[in-house]
Amino acid sequence: MVKDREPKAKILLIIEDIGLQDYVSLILMGEGYPIQIYGSQDDLLNNINKESFDLVIVDFSSPHIDGLKVCKIIRESFPIRFTPVIMLLPAKDSLIKAKVIYSGADDYLEKSLLSEELLLRVKAALWRVYRYQDINPLTKLPGISTAIKELREKIESKELFAVGYAELFQFRRFNDRYGFKRGDEIIVQTAMLIRQALVKFGSPYDFLAHFGGDDFIFITLPDSADPLCKKIIKDFDDAILSFYDKKDIERGCILVKNRKGEISSYPFLRISIGLVTNEYYALTSTAQIIQITTELKDYAKKFEKSMYVKERRKSYPFY
Repeated sequence: MVKDREPKAKILLIIEDIGLQDYVSLILMGEGYPIQIYGSQDDLLNNINKESFDLVIVDFSSPHIDGLKVCKIIRESFPIRFTPVIMLLPAKDSLIKAKVIYSGADDYLEKSLLSEELLLRVKAALWRVYRYQDINPLTKLPGISTAIKELREKIESKELFAVGYAELFQFRRFNDRYGFKRGDEIIVQTAMLIRQALVKFGSPYDFLAHFGGDDFIFITLPDSADPLCKKIIKDFDDAILSFYDKKDIERGCILVKNRKGEISSYPFLRISIGLVTNEYYALTSTAQIIQITTELKDYAKKFEKSMYVKERRKSYPFY
């Protein structure tokens, strides 16, 4: 990982007791972690689609929090279902610990051990995410390995689904002009707007992955795919000019010098999406899906605007 480009992990606390909130917050903020606090599971339900977190710490039980139910909510919610969960337990109880793990929590910690072990458990949970769960450190989205696994599960389920492959046109030239820091800001923005579109038009079981660079892949239902792509394109086009300097906006393009010292002009960034569904023919392998969506995405790049191209042929293989 490139440390200076990796933001500090954001942690969500779902804790009702004010004293416990303050104690846990002080420990985490002392290490520089930004935190958000919800005092009930209803707060989680009301805000679950508004932002993402790198880690959730939840109380096992209080008048307005059922830790086991919170875990179930998280694991069934598209925006945060891959987020690690640590549950705070009242005391030693083997039965409770078993219930916690079966509910979907990644770890647990007895409240009596908070001062000695909280930071250790937090850092271990975050390390496991990046080491084993194929999470991109910039966007905090799953990567290519997880995407392949999700695609295989969709193929094997025999259910209807749609896959979109999105890429930013001429993103490398933007980085040449403005540098990686601003380029990273655009990648994070793009991830957020695709995620928001999935929340608005998709289902809780949709999926979004970041392949690295400026490539994203998402899985949704066929009925959601068209409005979803239109939403992504509109939001991207509405936001993209805010990343350009005024003089470039006035010029209508960017100027980039190549290694030979020659200056070339390039258009503003646009997003290109290739979209395929299994409504008309079977999608039988991840390689087939990536090949088709890549071809469609590359065709979308030929248009001088943000564009999605949907596969409309009724049989496969294509002749």
